[in-house]
Amino acid sequence: MINRRSAIFIWVSRIFLLAALTFSGCEHNSDKPLVFTPIDLHDFSQIHKGFNLLGKYDVGWSNNGYQEEEFIILKDLGFNFARLPLDYRTYTLTGNWDIFLEEEISKIDQALAWGQQYGVHICINIHRAPGYCVNPGTVPSNQELDLWTDREAQEAFIKHWAYFAEHYKDISYRDLSFNLLNEPKNMDENTYAEVMQRTIDRIQRINPDRIIFVDGLNYSRQIIPSLKNNKNIIQALHVYDPMTLTHYKASWVEASDTWPLPVWPMADIPVYLYGPWQADYQSSLVLEGNFSKDTKLTINVQQVSNKSTIKIRLDGSEIFSKVFICTSDPGEDWTKILITQWGYQNISGKDYSVVLPSGGTRLTISNTEGDWLSFNRLTFSYGDEETVIIPGNTSWGAKQRTCRLTSEGKVTDEDGNPLVALGSIIANLELARQQNIPVMIQEFGVYNKTPHDVTIGYLKDVVSVFKSKNIGYAMWNMIGSMGIINSKRADCNYEQYRGKSLDRGMTTILQGN
Repeated sequence: MINRRSAIFIWVSRIFLLAALTFSGCEHNSDKPLVFTPIDLHDFSQIHKGFNLLGKYDVGWSNNGYQEEEFIILKDLGFNFARLPLDYRTYTLTGNWDIFLEEEISKIDQALAWGQQYGVHICINIHRAPGYCVNPGTVPSNQELDLWTDREAQEAFIKHWAYFAEHYKDISYRDLSFNLLNEPKNMDENTYAEVMQRTIDRIQRINPDRIIFVDGLNYSRQIIPSLKNNKNIIQALHVYDPMTLTHYKASWVEASDTWPLPVWPMADIPVYLYGPWQADYQSSLVLEGNFSKDTKLTINVQQVSNKSTIKIRLDGSEIFSKVFICTSDPGEDWTKILITQWGYQNISGKDYSVVLPSGGTRLTISNTEGDWLSFNRLTFSYGDEETVIIPGNTSWGAKQRTCRLTSEGKVTDEDGNPLVALGSIIANLELARQQNIPVMIQEFGVYNKTPHDVTIGYLKDVVSVFKSKNIGYAMWNMIGSMGIINSKRADCNYEQYRGKSLDRGMTTILQGN
């Protein structure tokens, strides 16, 4: 435990630590084989649940350190895990990421001490790293480097983890773990794995028993089999699908204010229809069922990248075609013009309909030209009857497939199993089980603009998946717009708790009761 005496020792020894980092890289004898303490990583994941604490999340607006009350609340409500996402700019000298600020590091030390005092495991995560962050931000001009291509950024990244590894070398793995990097984007797995492996090797030469979390690719959505044979590595997944539900009207997500009001459950159908420009993902949505003559089929288009063409076929015959071309002119199709680094990616939000000229059993919806488009819903209207399908798979690259629409208006797979929009996380966790890869969910949650009843229904189903797979989880965040406390939801009946507003319904779900 970091008490006052050991804190003084740590402070005095940091000068020597920095010198060691500079001249030796903190490497032990690489020829000497590492000795690992046997740790049940699956059990470690299963027994931990908690939250992300944002005391050093961003140098500009979230850099006040941590409060003892946060850890008191965690213990009081039955949680035992806190992930600390860090912005490297909060603990290094402005303009020089090689100089660590002692007074800022001490705030992390204090969080660890409180964690030990209140039985809360601490996981340090570099959220904004030298050379990479999933969020945009301003960095000094000499730090506008790319972690994946610039050796200087890679060495700085590894040096930061070497610093933390040496600084906390004597802290038990039961009290402290590391999460290397938050949410790598779509990138080459070999490049990502190589940088992570070099960082793992450096840490383990200092302390082989430190448990290290490695985020999955595609914004921490998918398992990385190439890293599965490492000792003391747990892969970290984030669950924010359907994103149109979890991030509805989130100010930091462009055009999220144009999304339809979320509902739950949604169907496990991808929201994207890819054209030939996305040849690796191009696929058609096929719906099988008994479709009556004069049924009106309406597709509500959300967004189009550059250009696309929707074609709908009934039993092989084309019954609808619509060309979309994105320009600066709103014309009849666009409600919002978006110019991006990939060109125009305009918002529509409009309905496009076709009346079936005959009965049939197979509808095929394709994007036959251009880049990609997304859609909000499919509506089948026949007389006074209406069936609405809300696609809920917001994962980039997810391919369309063949589904069935039952006479009751339910969407199933070809075997008749219900298609609820949690298929991606279930598939990832099943892959992890098959390959014996330890996993933990280190981020999930719902922004406060989504209706509370929808949020509760979604979280209940998500947490039930986690529990059924025997894995731990940490919500983003505890106090704030996605958390259980002071979330400022307009439609939530809060309970007063320690002078704060507690969402008891959400809390009970997360407690696993």
